[in-house]
Amino acid sequence: MSEKVLLQVKDLHTSFNVPSGEVRSVNGVSLTVNRGEVVGIVGESGSGKSVTAYSIMQILEKPGRVIGGSIRFEDKEMLNIPHKQLQKIRGQRMAIVFQDSMSSLNPVWTIGNQLREVIKVHQNAPIVQAEYQKITTAKKKLKNKEGDLKTLKAELKKARRNYKEFIDNRCLEMLQLVGINEPEKRLKQYPYEFSGGMLQRIMIAMALMCEPDLIIADEPTTALDVTIQAQILELLLSIQQKMKMGIIIITHDLGVVAQVCDRVNVMYAGRIVESGSVRDIFYNPQHEYTKGLLNSIPKLNVKVDRLEPIVGNPVDVFRLPNGCSFAPRCASCMQVCLQRYPEHFPVTEDGTHTTACFKYVKTMLEKKKISEGEFQTYLNSCAEGNKAFKEISRLDVYEALLDYQKAKKVYSEVKNQDISKEEKEIYKYRAAEQRQNYFRAKRDLALAKKTYRDSKSEKLSIDKNDVRKKVHHHKVEVAAFAKGMSRVDFDAYLADLIICTSPVNAAITKNDVMAYKKTFHEAVKKHWKKKYKTLSEKVEALNDIDELRYAYDRAVLDLKWKKYIEKKLVATRTSLTKIYLKKNGLRKGDVV
Repeated sequence: MSEKVLLQVKDLHTSFNVPSGEVRSVNGVSLTVNRGEVVGIVGESGSGKSVTAYSIMQILEKPGRVIGGSIRFEDKEMLNIPHKQLQKIRGQRMAIVFQDSMSSLNPVWTIGNQLREVIKVHQNAPIVQAEYQKITTAKKKLKNKEGDLKTLKAELKKARRNYKEFIDNRCLEMLQLVGINEPEKRLKQYPYEFSGGMLQRIMIAMALMCEPDLIIADEPTTALDVTIQAQILELLLSIQQKMKMGIIIITHDLGVVAQVCDRVNVMYAGRIVESGSVRDIFYNPQHEYTKGLLNSIPKLNVKVDRLEPIVGNPVDVFRLPNGCSFAPRCASCMQVCLQRYPEHFPVTEDGTHTTACFKYVKTMLEKKKISEGEFQTYLNSCAEGNKAFKEISRLDVYEALLDYQKAKKVYSEVKNQDISKEEKEIYKYRAAEQRQNYFRAKRDLALAKKTYRDSKSEKLSIDKNDVRKKVHHHKVEVAAFAKGMSRVDFDAYLADLIICTSPVNAAITKNDVMAYKKTFHEAVKKHWKKKYKTLSEKVEALNDIDELRYAYDRAVLDLKWKKYIEKKLVATRTSLTKIYLKKNGLRKGDVV
């Protein structure tokens, strides 16, 4: 296996903005694929495996979008390149096999037409470029009338006929390669005339039409019986060995991983929690989630009454934990797991096997394989909470906007100049890159503002469960201390409890909220009317507006909380008074 790096993904973040909130489907994924290597991504449904594949291929449907990270294919950054250049790579150099072959194929087109379309879309692929160039040359000669018109038309007709024959021969060759009998007959058939296994073979043939260097197989054995699964996997391996290509196999079946993969990445809640060779992962797993996956597989040499499940429920993607995503389900969870997300730590000396688990690092410290200083350095490198983006100011956003406008202006000036097409593409690419930088800066600023507001507020939402717990605690307290207490003392005690229960400004009123709102709106109007002399002055004014907006939001939440507390404590006061009267053998009208 060649060690040349084919694909390198670093700190990839993909999110979906839906009405319910932002879903971080991919949250800091990093992986590497070498030429001639089979890499597996394994994890339960909903862990972000397929979204990772679509992010690499850049075929995400809205509202999904890549919001951070780097995808390099043969040392070429994929996230910022123009669409035309991306199209030359996607399909020609990189291809994907989708998991649902029936819905991926057009039901009203024959298999032959769908295979031919792949070649026609990627006419610049090296394998078809020579044949297509003959048609282009013949058209040019005919247009310029370079010779006898009859001869030129005959040349063009012959080039087109040869090109069509070349495409048909290529389609037949690919169908034979993937093991489909009677390929001439199959080209004229429709998808509904094929079985699931045959359709999967056709999807693989479509991916191989332009001889790509990398194939991503997304659940290639889904909904297939065991025999067909084995045939598809054997087919992928034989093609990979013939063409020396890299393959990423996405699956939730550990048996598939053990059979075909060289290296494995275990994924949970949008993150890779452990990475290593197949032997390392299966015989020396270090992350608790990896161990749970392996323990849930039935073993032929061990008799058990029931399989061992992974306790707890999958993480809520709308509310990811502050620390390790697996912490709520982990039997070995420590305090640090709830506060920080663990970075990958090498298990083997060569660094090919890594795990993101505090328990493993703590074990290494206890065994004295690492020093206390190394342990502290590792802890400091782990981000607090889910903070995945750098701090950014509003000034940075304005600078990014100015760079974008400058690059756009330069491109508009050179667009009509007499320079080569390649030079124009370079200026266009620079403008597109600056545009991407500007939108990323805007996104980072929005996240920074949200983090700032959260840090300034102890409670930005009403937590009703917290109130219920406090009320229950008060009932227990009253039941323990109410006996023998005078009514005056009890009323004073009850008033103290009510004051302690409310964590917000109890004196807030609706008029106060309206005053905050008015101040905020006046500041915004003043901002739009004023002409600032310097950019820093404008930034300072906008930061002041942010502070006023925060104060208004805080007042609105305080008022909501106060109303809920008042409503809840009317019932609580009655309930506690009943406990007091019962403990002292009194009735409602009695006075002590």
